[in-house]
Amino acid sequence: MILQDYLKSVEFIKVAGAFKKMYPDDFHMLPYLKCHYDILCHTEPVYDENANSQECRISLYYDELVNKTYLSAYPLEGDKWSASLCKEVIIDPEVIATKEEIVACCLWHTSFYGYTEEQLAETAKDFSVYRDKTELEFSQFELDNSLAELKRIGYENISLPSYEVVKRIVKRRANHTYNNWKRKHINKRVRNRLFRKELLKTAYYQYLNSIAKFIVDIWTPDTENLTMEEIYKIFSSKRFVAYSYNSYTYEKYDSSDYLKELIFNFNGFDKDYIFSNVIICLTKPVNNLNLSDKEKNLCQAIYSLCPHGINKTVVKADINFNGESKIIVGFYE
Repeated sequence: MILQDYLKSVEFIKVAGAFKKMYPDDFHMLPYLKCHYDILCHTEPVYDENANSQECRISLYYDELVNKTYLSAYPLEGDKWSASLCKEVIIDPEVIATKEEIVACCLWHTSFYGYTEEQLAETAKDFSVYRDKTELEFSQFELDNSLAELKRIGYENISLPSYEVVKRIVKRRANHTYNNWKRKHINKRVRNRLFRKELLKTAYYQYLNSIAKFIVDIWTPDTENLTMEEIYKIFSSKRFVAYSYNSYTYEKYDSSDYLKELIFNFNGFDKDYIFSNVIICLTKPVNNLNLSDKEKNLCQAIYSLCPHGINKTVVKADINFNGESKIIVGFYE
C-alpha cells in the first residue's frame, strides 16, 4: 500500500490520540498536523526517480543518548510530499504498532520542515538567507524588517517598550528555550552564560517581532485598521501571543467549521496564553466583507474565552483563497 492510501485508511481523530502519546512535547502542533494530514490526503502522488527511496520503511530506532527506542519512518524528510505519497509502506517484522501510531510517525517525519507549503517556504528562506546569522542576529534582522513594513503601510514613529516593561513574558520565552537546551544536554555553564548574554535579548526581539508581524498581517487597505492608540496598547502590553490557521476543506464543507474544529477540538489555543483582550482577523475568499452566521459564531466562540476584555474583528478579502479562509487571533493584556 502506498503512503497516501495508508494515511487515508485512518481517521485523523484517531491519529491525534496516538500523536499525543508518542510526541507529548509537540502536542501543541496538533492543529497544524491536522492541516498537514488534509493536505497530504488531497495532494496528487507523483513518482520521482530522484527521491531518496521508493519505499517508506517503518522500523525501530534506538537512541543511545536517552536510552529509548522510537518508531521511525524512513526516508520521508527532505523528499517532496508528492513523491513521498507514492512510496510503498514497508513495516519491519519487529515493529509492533497500530495503524494510528504508524500514521502519526509518518506525519511527524513528512512535516519535519513544515506543515504547509507556506511553512516550507519559510524554512527554505531561513536556510538560504539566514544560515550565517546567529539566533540573536536573526531575531534582530526579522524585527527590523517588520518595523520597516509597519512604516511602509503608514504606522510611523512607533515607540517600542523597553525590556523592563515586557520582561515577564520575555523571561518565560527565554526559559522555554533554556529548558529545551537541558534536554539536548548542553553544558550548564554554557547555557547560563548564553541565557544572560543572548537568550534574553533574543526573546525580547522575538516578542516585539511577533507583535509587529501580527499588525502587518492583519492590515488591509479596504477596511478600518488598528489605530495608533490600539497599537501602542498592544506593544506595551505585559503579555501577547498570536495564532494563525488556514482552512483546508477543499470545498467539501464550510471553512468556518474547519477553523472552529482546529481551535476547539485540537487545542488551537494554549490555555495558559489566552489573555483578557483579543483581536481577530478573518480573511475570506470573496469581496463580501460581511460575516456569515457561521463566521460570527466562530468569532463569538473565541470572544467567550475572554468575555470581560476588549475585542475587535478585522475582515479581509482575498480571492486567491479559492473557497478557503484564514484566521489570525491575537490575545494581549
